Amino acid sequence: MLTPQQVNTICKGDQEIAGYFNALLTVIDKQEKQIEKLEKRVHELERQLGQNSNNSSKPPSSDGFRKPTNLRQPGGKKGAPKGHDGHTLRFSTDPDEIVIHSVSSCSNCASSLASVTATRYIKRQVFDLPLPRLVVTEHRAEEKCCPTCRTRQSAAFPTRVNAPVQYGDSFTAWTAYLNVYQLLPLDRISRLFADLTGQRPSETTLITQLSTMADVALRMEPAIREQLVKQPVLHADETGMRTNGKKQWLHTLSNDQWTLLSLAEKRCGQTLVDMGVLPVYDGVLVHDCCLAYFKPVFKFSHALCNAHLLRECQGIAEHDRHKWATQMKELLQRSWVLAKKSRAADVALTEEVLTEIDVRYDAILALGKTEWVKDAVRAKTGPKGRKCKSKAANLGQRFEQHKVSILRFLRDARIPFDNNQAERDIRMSKVKQKISGCFRTNEGGQRFASIRGFISTLLKQQLPLHASLVSALRGQFRFSTT
Repeated sequence: MLTPQQVNTICKGDQEIAGYFNALLTVIDKQEKQIEKLEKRVHELERQLGQNSNNSSKPPSSDGFRKPTNLRQPGGKKGAPKGHDGHTLRFSTDPDEIVIHSVSSCSNCASSLASVTATRYIKRQVFDLPLPRLVVTEHRAEEKCCPTCRTRQSAAFPTRVNAPVQYGDSFTAWTAYLNVYQLLPLDRISRLFADLTGQRPSETTLITQLSTMADVALRMEPAIREQLVKQPVLHADETGMRTNGKKQWLHTLSNDQWTLLSLAEKRCGQTLVDMGVLPVYDGVLVHDCCLAYFKPVFKFSHALCNAHLLRECQGIAEHDRHKWATQMKELLQRSWVLAKKSRAADVALTEEVLTEIDVRYDAILALGKTEWVKDAVRAKTGPKGRKCKSKAANLGQRFEQHKVSILRFLRDARIPFDNNQAERDIRMSKVKQKISGCFRTNEGGQRFASIRGFISTLLKQQLPLHASLVSALRGQFRFSTT
């Protein structure tokens, strides 16, 4: 941009021409600023439009009909992984019914075979599921008259038998399973019971059954918390849930044996304390780098989900064309391959390998600083707070601050590469929300969280689901490790 002195020199002192020239330069300067602002805006909009589950934290369900990009390494063995136990029907040694198919005549010469004894049988078995039948149990309480004082005495009914006619514990267990685990709406559960048994419970009855099951699941949570605190590695995640028209947060703390779910108004803060695990936990917590987990009140170590970091690196490489992001993604992938090989061989990675990865990690970030400093950054809107940074700069800063947590899986074979365990435990809640829209009440959301956590724990421990739910309703269930 020319200075007023330079304009005056060019115009040779002619003030009219100089004034016109300066006005033109003002317009050009204003247009340059507007163009720069619009270019930044277009860049951000293009980034938002191009985000998907492979280059950001957006869930796969938001991808629509886009053809997914497979991020797995090509050339791998197809089919089930090595060591996977197959599942197939096996011959029963005690069939419920045997049907004999006789050979009446010879297909070659038409001779009668009616009186010929069979030499052997070729067996085929059909496993079928008959319609269930309601089992009605009638409870009769004796009533007697005392011969001494002539007062009438009645026997007590069982605690859970409190109405002239009612549904039993098995109905309650099936309702909880179908609604909370299979995610069927109440109306469809009612119709299913009607089709199978001829009896159609009302939605109010089903809600009462869910409340009963939730109370039982709540009584199981102290045992689950006690076991989670003892685990060397835990996974944590959270996701937004619509409840009574407002956004709340479903939190999970879990590992491959135990699951604790809790619905709360806030994503962080007191919620993490109220769950009763993290304030006393001193192991390693795998999470997605939510700042709430780094508060001083918590004493556990951290391990970050590298799957999230890979997706964010992919996004930076696609939208900003940064070389450092591509190199960091390749380094993390190569590091995980090395870690898996060392774990399979039951040996630790050598110090030479670890040092080489550390040096390469720092070199990539050094390259990144020269790239993200050139990024277009949106203008700061408010007077307070830190200066805005580009997405690449924010991601690079995260790599700098949490290097130990990101690479912890290299030095500790117990640490996974990603946070998939927590994501699997919480993912189906989003499907529940898609089916039902939202929870009508906070109590309904809490019921779902408690029952879902209990059922998830039962499945992880390969306990018989229906029998365990019925046993818990009758106060007879205990986890085998407690």
